[in-house]
Amino acid sequence: MRELQGKAVWAIGALYVGFVGWSLYGAIFPVETYIFRMIHMAFIFGLAFLVYPVRPNAGRWTIWPDLLLAILGVATIAYTFVDMDQFIRRSTLPEPMDLFFGIAAILLLLEISRRIVGSTFTAVVLGFLLYMYFGNYFPDVISHKSYELDRIVGHMYMTLEGIFGVPLSVSVSFVMLFVVYGTFMDVAGAGGFWLDLSLATMGRQSASAGRGAVITSALLGGPQGSGVATTMSVTPIMWPILKKAGYSPNMAAGLIATGGIGAVLSPPLMGAAAFLIMQFMGVSFWDVIVMVTVPTILYYVGTLFMVELEARKYRFAPPETEAKTVRQVMLSKGYHLLSIVVLVAILVIWNKSPEYAALGAIGTTVLTSFQGKDRNEWLTPRKIIVAMIEGAKNMLPVAVLLAAAGLIVGTFTLTGLGLKVSSIIMSVSGGSVLAAILLAMIASMLIGLSLPITATYIMTVVMVAPALVKIGIPMHVAHLLAFYFAVLSEVSPPVGLSPCAAAAITGGNPFGSMMQAWKYSLPAFLVPFFFSTTTVGYSLVILGGNWPDFILATATSFCALFFLSMGIIGYLRKKLSTVERALLIILAFAMVISPIGWSIPGLAPLSAGILTILHHLRVTRSPTRKNEVPF
Repeated sequence: MRELQGKAVWAIGALYVGFVGWSLYGAIFPVETYIFRMIHMAFIFGLAFLVYPVRPNAGRWTIWPDLLLAILGVATIAYTFVDMDQFIRRSTLPEPMDLFFGIAAILLLLEISRRIVGSTFTAVVLGFLLYMYFGNYFPDVISHKSYELDRIVGHMYMTLEGIFGVPLSVSVSFVMLFVVYGTFMDVAGAGGFWLDLSLATMGRQSASAGRGAVITSALLGGPQGSGVATTMSVTPIMWPILKKAGYSPNMAAGLIATGGIGAVLSPPLMGAAAFLIMQFMGVSFWDVIVMVTVPTILYYVGTLFMVELEARKYRFAPPETEAKTVRQVMLSKGYHLLSIVVLVAILVIWNKSPEYAALGAIGTTVLTSFQGKDRNEWLTPRKIIVAMIEGAKNMLPVAVLLAAAGLIVGTFTLTGLGLKVSSIIMSVSGGSVLAAILLAMIASMLIGLSLPITATYIMTVVMVAPALVKIGIPMHVAHLLAFYFAVLSEVSPPVGLSPCAAAAITGGNPFGSMMQAWKYSLPAFLVPFFFSTTTVGYSLVILGGNWPDFILATATSFCALFFLSMGIIGYLRKKLSTVERALLIILAFAMVISPIGWSIPGLAPLSAGILTILHHLRVTRSPTRKNEVPF
């Protein structure tokens, strides 16, 4: 980001406050759709060029060219207000001035995407634009009649299908408010509360340090809703504790990053992709929270199983610090939970929109902040401005990503590419649910190598979800699959932003940390199969439905995660043999395909139980070695 001084700081600060204020205003007073999204885009153009220079460490002279680009970006939006009704009506036959400003808006959006999101993502967006223009040159399976420049500009700039489409709507209506809520909680000192609460619950055992890292990431990550932000918040605090316990720099970075990535799944403040699910499916935000709750729990359960078994294998030391009790933490800082209670109450009891829920939570955070003893955590008017500016800073990269993602979504709606890819998946999978899910995972992993989670979800869901629905998977399950796979792509080698960020603090090797994060999250790769391969598993994402199926699926999931964790770590009460590890991994996958039933795969839990008993007998008949700890 550009280093600003003097009056420039105040000017940019005012724009930041206006950026947030516009979303707050729209949440309270209804605003026409085009106007609401376009003014949000004007703020994005104005701030992005002024805050992010053309290249890192660019000279001070670049502020003037960037100022002109910012003015041009705002002008592309201001032009639409000259006669908006006619502007919208002529989207299929743009006039010369429409083409000029439309092309300028697209090119400027690509430039700020390059500066903020990255060159790889921008190249992908540009590739989709070229696909629209040169569609007849592509292979027959995905080819289409090429669209002229006026048709592309009209669709992307003059309708609600491109730049001003669903992703930008999610940005201005929901993500902004929840990001700001997270910064309000942070400024009010909620981060210290989550840390104290996790340390109070981790105990004093060999697995306590690792357990504390996971719990801290889960608690802190829920309100933040960002994997990287959670990782960077937790790592400086937990690394000294993990180091004393015996974790290597790579292991610590990988473990914290794994917990941080789970923050994107964690209710109530999930990543931007969760709000896209709400918009794409036309469901309430509470429905999305219900859908992700059990998969999120399973994600962290699998990670905790890995932590517990690994701690016993390597005999990590218990923490030396004397943590407060849970009661002490709740009495001193428990008021931080009130805003989350209000958020859920507004969504569930009063059945209001996410915007009202976020506003209520923000207001509650302001009021309850004065319950703290530290005056620096009181949300006075000055602190509120600080929180708004911090929220806008955090939001700007997300807003740019979502605006640019609108170009990707617009490509799919104009060319029908999603249906073409879905047909390919149907053909390759042969109608097999398991094969289609595996193809969806592979596609998401490949897309996620170069794109952030939100962009990965957008691309995956428009290509994969229709195919999954055609083979019989419910729509909400298909969307959740795409969301979960997009999240897991963040910890898949060879690209992983969170592990690399954590490694910078622990002093570990970025790739080594990435591999450790992949190891800790491996059980989580089973979770999407739990709720998608069988009708019994569907109950995991529809709470309150068929309770016997839900209990059966949950118990099976826990067992499969535990068996897979044992197979990966290779330890129970003592070191497991290679044969035992292989059998446990095979049995875990068998339980995923067909949860406990009367079919042959239903023998998996019985087989695993027998294997565990035989291992127990082998341990009790042989002396315990010095480097082994009873389970």
